[in-house]
Amino acid sequence: MYRLTVLLVLVASMAGGSVTVPVALAQGNPPGTITVSAAATGIHQFAGDFDAGGDLQWSSVTVSGSVTRQFVPAFSAGLSLRFADEDWRIRSATAFDGQAPWQHLQRPGASLNLSLALSRTLLVGVSPTVEWAYDSRADMADALIYGAVLSAAKVFSPRFTLGAGASMSRQFYSVKTSPFVIVNWKITDRLRLANAAPAGPLGGAGVELRYAPTPDWELAGGGVIRSDRWRLADDGPEAGNVGVTSSFPLLARLSRKLGQKARVDLYAGVMANNRLTLRDSDGKDLAHDGYGAAPTISATWSAKF
Repeated sequence: MYRLTVLLVLVASMAGGSVTVPVALAQGNPPGTITVSAAATGIHQFAGDFDAGGDLQWSSVTVSGSVTRQFVPAFSAGLSLRFADEDWRIRSATAFDGQAPWQHLQRPGASLNLSLALSRTLLVGVSPTVEWAYDSRADMADALIYGAVLSAAKVFSPRFTLGAGASMSRQFYSVKTSPFVIVNWKITDRLRLANAAPAGPLGGAGVELRYAPTPDWELAGGGVIRSDRWRLADDGPEAGNVGVTSSFPLLARLSRKLGQKARVDLYAGVMANNRLTLRDSDGKDLAHDGYGAAPTISATWSAKF
C-alpha cells in the first residue's frame, strides 16, 4: 500500500510574513475509509505594553471540523470548515490616537483538500480555500479572502518525511505567497521533530520538537511566524481600512491522549515580536505600533472518528 502523507488543511490564517497552514502527517487509509475530525481551541494573551504607550490583551476561540474520504490508495479528498472569534481589549493606544482600532474579529472559512500520491514515496496536495476576515461591525461581503495551498512531500524512510509548500491568497489589497515546510523526523523512539497540531495555536505550519515519555503523554516546544489581515468596521474613523496583526508565538505543550480517538493539549509560552498595523484599502500604512513579549496560555481538544 502507498505510504501516504495526508494534508488536512482546515483553512489557514493567511497573511503577513508567514502562513499558518494546518498539516498532518499520517499513514494512508484503505479505499472507502471516511475520517471525521473535530477540534476546539481557546487562546488568551495576557496584557502587553505598546511601545508608544497603552496596552492590550486578547482572547480567541476557534472551532473546526473536517471530513476526508480515501477514494483509492493514491487519492483522498475532503472538506474542512473553520470559525474563529477574537476579542481584543486595546486601551489608551497612543499610536492609534488613543482609540481601539478594532475590538471583535471573526474569521469563518472552508477548504477543499485534495491529496495525490505520485509514487509510493511522493505525495502532492492542493487545497483551494475561501474565508472572510472582518470586524463584527464590517460588511462580510467586503472581507473575502481566497486562494490555494500547494504542497509536496517525500517519504525518504519510515523515520523521515520532508516536504514544502506555499499558500497563495488574495487578501484585500494584494496577493500574498507564504512558504512553509513539512517535516516528520523520528529522531529516536521517543523524540521527534514534526509539524505542530493543525488545530492548535501554532497551526500546522508551526514546527515542534516532541518528546513522548509514555504512549499517552507528550511534551513539546515550538514556534511559528503568524500574521493576519482583517477588514475593519464600516463606520467610525477606520471605516473601510484593514487591520494587520503579526506575532511570533513560542509555546511549550503538554498533551494527554483520551482513549484511542481524542486528546487534550495544554500550552504556555509567549507571543513575541508583536505588531499591529492599520492600512488603507490600497495597502498604505496609516499607523502602527509594536509591543513586547506577552505571556500566553492555550488549550485544544481534538478527536478523530
